[in-house]
Order: sequence, then C-alpha cells, then structure tokens
Amino acid sequence: MEQMSIFFFFLIIYTYFGYLVLALGLGALRRKRVNKKEILPSVTLMIAAYNEERNIVAKLDNCMELDYPAEKLQIAVVSDASSDQTDQLVLDYPSERVSLIRVGGRVGKTEARNAAIKQVDSEIVVFSDATTVYDPKIIKMFVRNFADSEVGMVTGHLKYIDPKGTQVGAGQKLFWKYECLLKKAQTFSGTLTGSVGCASAFRTKDYTPLPANVIEDFTEPLMMIKKGKRVVFEPEAVCEELTTEKTGDEWDMRVRVVRGGLTGLAYAKELLNPLKYPFVSFQLISHKLLRWFAPVIAISLFISCWLEVALYRDSAFVFFIFSLQLVFYITALCASLFDSKKGNSKIFSFAHYFFVVNAAALTAVYYSFSSELKPTWEPKR
Repeated sequence: MEQMSIFFFFLIIYTYFGYLVLALGLGALRRKRVNKKEILPSVTLMIAAYNEERNIVAKLDNCMELDYPAEKLQIAVVSDASSDQTDQLVLDYPSERVSLIRVGGRVGKTEARNAAIKQVDSEIVVFSDATTVYDPKIIKMFVRNFADSEVGMVTGHLKYIDPKGTQVGAGQKLFWKYECLLKKAQTFSGTLTGSVGCASAFRTKDYTPLPANVIEDFTEPLMMIKKGKRVVFEPEAVCEELTTEKTGDEWDMRVRVVRGGLTGLAYAKELLNPLKYPFVSFQLISHKLLRWFAPVIAISLFISCWLEVALYRDSAFVFFIFSLQLVFYITALCASLFDSKKGNSKIFSFAHYFFVVNAAALTAVYYSFSSELKPTWEPKR
C-alpha cells in the first residue's frame, strides 16, 4: 500500500509540475524557432456568435481598430442561429468589410465554423469570440509566423482580466499564466497540442472539417500535426478576456472542455501511437490525459494513504502525504465559502480553482462514458 501511495503521489506531482519542468528543459535544449517574416496575406477574422447582442457591436468596433490593411482584412460573424438581435446588429454595422454568415438549426460552434469556412476565400482565417478584445497588432503578429512553411496553426497570447477580484477569477488567472509558460516551452520543443479558441489562426487550405461534438481549439491543432505541420504560440499576439465570475459558470465550461477534449482525442487517437508519433503521444499523455484523469489519481492517492495510515501506521512519508491532502482539501472547502469575495489570498484562490477544475474533470470523465456531448454552447460573459 505504501508503494502505491508513493506512486500516485509522484504521478500527481509529475502531472502538474514535473511535466512543466521537463517541457521547459526540452524547449531550452531544442530551441526550435519559427522563421518569422513581415507578410500581409488576405485574412478573414471569423467571430463565432450565439445571442451576443450585448457584445457584438463592441467586438466589431474592436475589429475596426486592428492595424492591418483594410483591403486585406474581412470580418465574418458566424451566427449559430442566434435568436436575439445579434444578426440584425451585424447587418446594420456601418462597414462593408463586415458580413454575416448565419447557420441555421443551432448546430454548435464547431459545425457552424465548418459551414462558414466553405464561404471563405482568404489565405488565412483567424478564429475569435465575441467577447475577446484584440490588441491592434494581433493580426500582423499572427500572420508573420506563416512565412515558415512548417507552421500550420498559430495560437495567441490570451490574458485574463479579473475586474471584480473573485476567487474563481483569481484562480483562473493563475492557471492561465501556468498554461502560457507551458505553451512557450512546447513551441520551442516542437509543437503545441492545443490552441486558444478565441485567438488562433491557420491557412484556409489546411483546415479540416471536424465532427460537431469535439472542441475545435484542441482537435484542429491535432489535425494540423497529422498533416506534418507545427502548432506554435505567438506571445505578441495579445488579446484579453474577462474571467468568469461564478464557480458554476467555470464548472460548466471546464466540464465541456474536458468532454470535448476526450471526444477529440478519440477522433485523433492515431496520435497516441508512440511508434508513429513518439514525441506528440508523450505530450498528449503528459499534458492532456494525465491532467484530465488527475482527479481519479487524486482519489486513488487519498484512499491508499488513508488505508496505509489506518491499517499499518508505519510510514512517516505516507502520513505526511495524507496530511498534505487533508490540509489542501480543508483549504479548498474554506475558500469555497468566499467564492465571490475580494481580497482573498492566492493560496485560497489556487486551492479553490484547483479543486473546481479537478472536480469538473471527474464529472466530465463520467459523462464521457455515460452520455453524448451536445455541440451547442451558451454565452457566459
């Protein structure tokens, strides 16, 4: 039992810290750079929208401020059968560069984008959301990476803004800083295995239509990798999003992301073959599968430690691990009582968010084996 407890403990440590250190080391050794050049290809900025009447005009105003030749930049709002004033606001917007692509039937973001891509004739497509605020130079920062023929997809540098200082918002910001550091390391070591859904760019000709029930910001990069292309992180392609304010909203999003990710990984399961894709399969297992199944590992760790402490009581190290878990879970429980309060410590924010993310992942794993994922989404901001 002691050996099992130690195994689960170090597996958790590897999942959240060991892999990051290893990725940073591999990135420092390989230093696989992108051959960037200033180029100006034609671009379609595609905004996915469902009932975004509160945000769509501000988003289009933001698009008008982008530092890119107007004659080479088109903005297409892809409405997934919006039932509010979103479509009319787009049609009334005073710019010939703005167009509406309405997809009927409420098919979900992935299928809506599949349909919209067929109407695009630009060299590059940029995926965005209605709530994402772009830095004026973001398009130029994206496209310079496509001077490198090995690059198939570029993901941007998303920064979360937490104006209300909520517990879940603070945790989300901490988690995303960790993810951005990992993205930099993965780029230098070869390729990312995912992208930022509200800020990603690719060559139109390289796009692969996807099943409606997969998460496109994870699965589309995998399709690029299968084609022999790199997926890279562009730290200067900056954009901003507000954090979620409520734990329930973050929970819903994390459940959906993990379920869609598991479905997408099953769709691209060939990439898990270590004989054909040794490095990519290692990344997917370390960064995705272990992360998604971390709550199962954590529960196994807690049970094995409890049994060791209760039945044998002869391992000081296992007792220490068990005590750490108790302290963490008590901290997370206390933090949940102050979910919407300002001024909470980073320790509380981290514990609260970590617990929410992992509990949501456990729920997602259960639902993945018991029901089918619906492709539609609801705006949360």
